[in-house]
Amino acid sequence: MKKHIFEFILAIKNRCLETEEMIQKELGLSHAEFNGLLCIQPKEELSASDFAKRMGLSPSRGSRVLWKLVSQKFVTTNTNDEDRRIIDLTLSKKGKEMRRKIAQRMKRCEEKIVSNISITEKRQIKKSLSRLEELL
Repeated sequence: MKKHIFEFILAIKNRCLETEEMIQKELGLSHAEFNGLLCIQPKEELSASDFAKRMGLSPSRGSRVLWKLVSQKFVTTNTNDEDRRIIDLTLSKKGKEMRRKIAQRMKRCEEKIVSNISITEKRQIKKSLSRLEELL
């Protein structure tokens, strides 16, 4: 029986979730902390509302994740000079280090994936995944 595209997506998603959970456990991060750290670039200043949007969360849920990252000292916050109601955030030194560790483990995973395929196949897969992401 032939698989549908959606079945392939579910299978890949499940394998990726297993790897994500392994990385989270290895680094002692919750799901929210892991995803929150990935939403902030190392040299970026981001508003709390933009952070929530990137995470796909409501402002109140985004705020809870943000304050968890602050309490773990992964993120520092500053009041915006132009509008004191706006909170800007950046990764702390600890947050940048944790993000680096996450990226390192993700890179190892990708290296395992592409170790048995050609550069051409890798390009084709990335192009197809990019297109699929656009469509979804």
